[in-house]
Amino acid sequence: MTSARSRLTGSTPKIDVRGVTKTFTVGAGTTHALVGESGSGKTTAIRLLLGLERADSGRIEVAGEEVTGGSHAALRSVRRHLQLVYQNPYTSLDPTWKVERLVREPLDRFRVGTRRERADRVREALDDVGLADELRGRKPAALSGGQRQRVAIARALVPRPDVIVLDEPTSALDITVQAGIVEVLLSLQAELGLTYVFVSHDLALVRQLAHTVSVMRQGRIVESGPVESIFDSLRDPYTRALIDSIPAGAQELT
Repeated sequence: MTSARSRLTGSTPKIDVRGVTKTFTVGAGTTHALVGESGSGKTTAIRLLLGLERADSGRIEVAGEEVTGGSHAALRSVRRHLQLVYQNPYTSLDPTWKVERLVREPLDRFRVGTRRERADRVREALDDVGLADELRGRKPAALSGGQRQRVAIARALVPRPDVIVLDEPTSALDITVQAGIVEVLLSLQAELGLTYVFVSHDLALVRQLAHTVSVMRQGRIVESGPVESIFDSLRDPYTRALIDSIPAGAQELT
């Protein structure tokens, strides 16, 4: 499997998060991982990034547009350029909608293109994630777990965002299906230059997929930097404890 870490770029960051204690930036076409135990603040960080919560202080920008303190119109523009893939596609996809409508909905919401152009974009997105065109007429219940997650990725992909936030995107899938989803994510990043924020408890997968990582504990970033540097040096005791908690078989992947 090709590692996304080989595709580092020196271009202008797509994400810039500045707070009271720490700052992290995510370069275009790279993957930044947020890791930490439950309750460490990962979900709050993502909600701030998406503009679903307001920061008490600091500044967050996505593709040069400010998330914090912006108008409703500005926030709507940001959300078009920043899409989210949830952990469990079965609960995040409307069970009464067919695949075509599920994937097309962001285009409808942002009024992108004509009806014909939207249909073409849906077919293109489904093809990009490896789903047959014949699945457009199915509802989520008629799909496998892996197919549902590919639909969720296609839905995030169809408005052609700058950034996709991946919230534990493989944790609800078995290991063989996980591998297929990771291949899709790596391929899309290589072909389209996508920027990912990857939230995960799976540190072996983080090492394989991410370029940079921030380790969170109790709402603070205790370490942040290149994946190899953070995982190999283990300067912070908390990071060391996280690494030590990886099952022996999975540690071999890191």
